[in-house]
Amino acid sequence: MPRDAADKIAHNAEHYAALPDHSVQHPILVYAPSDMPAVMVRMRPFLGQLGTTPSMPLPDSHNAGDFGAALIGAPHQYAVTAEQLDEHRTDGHMDIDAVRDGAILLTPVKVPGAGVYIGDMHAGQGDGEIAGHTMDVAGSVTLQVEVVKGRTLAGPVLFPRLEDLPPMARPFDADEKAKAAVLAREWNIEKLEESAPISVIGTGPTLNQAIDNGLTRAADLLGMTVPEVRNRATINGAIEIGRAPGVIQVTFLAPLSALDAAGIGKFAREQYAL
Repeated sequence: MPRDAADKIAHNAEHYAALPDHSVQHPILVYAPSDMPAVMVRMRPFLGQLGTTPSMPLPDSHNAGDFGAALIGAPHQYAVTAEQLDEHRTDGHMDIDAVRDGAILLTPVKVPGAGVYIGDMHAGQGDGEIAGHTMDVAGSVTLQVEVVKGRTLAGPVLFPRLEDLPPMARPFDADEKAKAAVLAREWNIEKLEESAPISVIGTGPTLNQAIDNGLTRAADLLGMTVPEVRNRATINGAIEIGRAPGVIQVTFLAPLSALDAAGIGKFAREQYAL
């Protein structure tokens, strides 16, 4: 918006922000930002926060390994140790743009009733949220919640919409499978591995630490070694950045047998019509 329009909006910020009933906040619109007037932007709404309640009091904005690191040794009531943050956080604040309509998100449960919460809706964002913020908006959300009993998760696991998957992590189509079968017979491979996409979330104070966290979570979840996950994410996937400084996705094609053993194969089948 140009300056005149931004000023008009600023004088009626709550109206233009369309704040939900009972919401108490000061909209950023009161600052009348007009730094990039006339720029076109696509809308691709998603939730910056969708998760479950941590098992100790943490500000929702700090319920992740990167922003949560600011609580370690902090001089206020929400101070934690590094060990407490690792144990109690649920990584509900991810700012991952693929957490949107049509995605399936699995989250750890650390309190009775899970305490599912949502917020931080954005109109759109590129990977990384590299400006440190994006276009916060009000909106309505409809969720379908299912409890998976007898399983534990170290952190969130995402089954994104097909079009949100990196090219190398998309399921193979019939033509690709037919070509692979011909090559397999040539080399006496009796049966090709059946695979499906999975995106394991990792968080940490830096992107490197977040990647290590995601690789370890994926390996533990699927009964693999970290080197195997590294290789699969390299040849059949990608490391995607949810938010700098430290939220990532380890996205790759995983063996369906490993997904089934982890009790989550049904979600991959449902999401990708396998």
